[in-house]
Amino acid sequence: MNQMLKCAKFGLSAVAIFMAASLASGVPSAKNAPMIASQSFVINGPAGGASSAMAAGPIIGNGDVGVMLSGPADDLTFYIGKNDAWGRISQSVMAVGQMHIHIPALQGAALKTTVDMQHAELSGEYVKGSAALASRSWVDANRNLLCVELANKGSEPLTMTLQNSNGPSFFYEPDAANPSPDSRKIALAISIPGAADASHLTLEPGKTSVIVAAILSDLDCKGKDPLAEAKALIAALTPGKIAEFEVLHRQWWQDFWSRSFIEIPDKVLEQHWYASQYIMASCSRSGKVAPGLWGNWLTTNKPNWHGDFHLNYNFQAPYFGVYAANHADVSLPFYQAINEFVPRGKKIAEKKGWKGVHFPVSIGPWGMCPEGDDSDWGQRSDAAYAALNFIWYYQYTQNQEWLRKTGYNFLREVADFWENYLKFENGRYVIYSDSMHEGSGPDVNNLLSLGLVSTLFKNMLVMSADLGVDEDRRAKWKDICGKLSAFPTQERNGKTVFRYSEKGMDWCNDNTLGIQHIFPAGAIGFDSDPKLLEISRNMIQAMGRWSDGNGFATWYSACARVGHDPKEILAGLRNESDKHSMPNRLLSYGGGGIENCAGFNALNEMLLQSHEGVLRFFPCWPNDMDAKFGTLRAVGAFLVSAEIKNGDVSGVKILSEMGKDCIVINPWPDRKVNLIRNGGKPGSSAETEQGERFSLKTTVNETIELSPEK
Repeated sequence: MNQMLKCAKFGLSAVAIFMAASLASGVPSAKNAPMIASQSFVINGPAGGASSAMAAGPIIGNGDVGVMLSGPADDLTFYIGKNDAWGRISQSVMAVGQMHIHIPALQGAALKTTVDMQHAELSGEYVKGSAALASRSWVDANRNLLCVELANKGSEPLTMTLQNSNGPSFFYEPDAANPSPDSRKIALAISIPGAADASHLTLEPGKTSVIVAAILSDLDCKGKDPLAEAKALIAALTPGKIAEFEVLHRQWWQDFWSRSFIEIPDKVLEQHWYASQYIMASCSRSGKVAPGLWGNWLTTNKPNWHGDFHLNYNFQAPYFGVYAANHADVSLPFYQAINEFVPRGKKIAEKKGWKGVHFPVSIGPWGMCPEGDDSDWGQRSDAAYAALNFIWYYQYTQNQEWLRKTGYNFLREVADFWENYLKFENGRYVIYSDSMHEGSGPDVNNLLSLGLVSTLFKNMLVMSADLGVDEDRRAKWKDICGKLSAFPTQERNGKTVFRYSEKGMDWCNDNTLGIQHIFPAGAIGFDSDPKLLEISRNMIQAMGRWSDGNGFATWYSACARVGHDPKEILAGLRNESDKHSMPNRLLSYGGGGIENCAGFNALNEMLLQSHEGVLRFFPCWPNDMDAKFGTLRAVGAFLVSAEIKNGDVSGVKILSEMGKDCIVINPWPDRKVNLIRNGGKPGSSAETEQGERFSLKTTVNETIELSPEK
């Protein structure tokens, strides 16, 4: 009874401990706390169920373990997935299992779930007459622990039965039929602290109890028995310990949300921006296996496309929006997965008579290849496409230690491949036998590969110089940059547009491959030749892929990169959000999963661009629409804030993390600009800049505020 009374106080004690810890530590509240606090949303009725595609219901996760909650109220079901639950026999990521809470008294009850993104929690309300239950669920941000708090809000006792896939505690081997030393071993253990029986619970009116589930793999336990470790974790839990864990969980998410914010008039799009960051932080975490197509919310053992790492954009795309949102660390599992495949990629290239690495479309963790070494669909671009994320991480963070230890070796292998594969003919480098689309044939000089190769070698020149390596190779790389074949063009409806390849595929009425050399490849932007920009805008008009099952991740950001009509971009984003949003705020087109988080990167690009290291404030934003952003991350390792109100830009603040030179497009082009460094020093002379653009010298951790001269 005393134990149950302690549990009954759990909800209040957790909040009290959290407030006390915050005050004691002196940690200020997140500057954007009001913004994220307003982003909670309600799902009425049960949502989501077992699916071979993306989970549709309310979701929580800690970057490794993912949980989707579904109903009905009398059978609350927690679908549990884990990023490392891969089967070597199935060549697929698989579900860990389900936890069911059966509550007969709530059969037919009304059900409402609130998704609290601020704290990464799900709150449920279930009411039928005098029977009423409230639930609160979270996956601990710091350990693989699912906590479900249940409170009886009615006037009658509630009898519950817990049922799991294989009992209260179980050991799961995806490759049990033919295990090997490399096979994964997953354990799940469940307990009700203070109760002798983890399968039955009677909750009296006004009382609260907590169900906890530990989900651990052999990778988590580093050689120890996962089941024994999971049981030990839950056995040590007390209401006080759970409350302590929740404090740390909330602090983790407070830190996450404090890193950046946006504020725009369209609150639906604004919420989707926050949801995209929430989803990625919930399914991708440093030190853990990367998420596949469906994140860590696996509800079946046979997910579509193996739930794999598809390299002709799907695996890369979910991370497109995290760099500018100042969450680059969320992308770290991506580089681990790619580097693990390098030895196999080298063997594939060697077998085909090439140098460097060649990747197929479908890969998995630890060098797995679900569809075989030859499953490249004729595309030579998969490794170069993966290189983009490596390039972006370095551009946005300027972390030379990471580049030296993690990034550069893979990038050099990709450069080795393309140096060998390119053919120099008639004064230019040509790409032969490289399918633009999956299986489109032996295309010559396809748009995407030209864009990827151009970006690769431009950045190899910079990165090798920063590391002080490969000086003897830079002349060749510079030659490739200067003599790579131009983007092929054609005439359509009286306007010059891009041709999908110089020879072979000329056009496609599906997908958005025709603009991916713009974004994400980054080969065209505001500083490009005006004629090239004109062709790019013509291409957008000609393609018109405002709704595309494989294009949402790239289309809208490409439009922003070349200055397409911002109101049409916003209208398109809103239309897609209204038509394709699942209850959990992730967009679904049938085939796409977490990749669709990337579509809302377009808002970053509209508010702030730093393409090729040039800061542009509100470069593709309606002048008559107010907006505000805080500490978005820019190329060069700058954290940038600004506001536009009634057409006037103000509040421009730049924090230089690494002391790099900062090139700025003047937000007030017809006026001089005043500079204040580090808040200003008494007696210091005023600094001014002028002109359409200017370059600022900065020092490490220096803050520069810009304002127009009055």
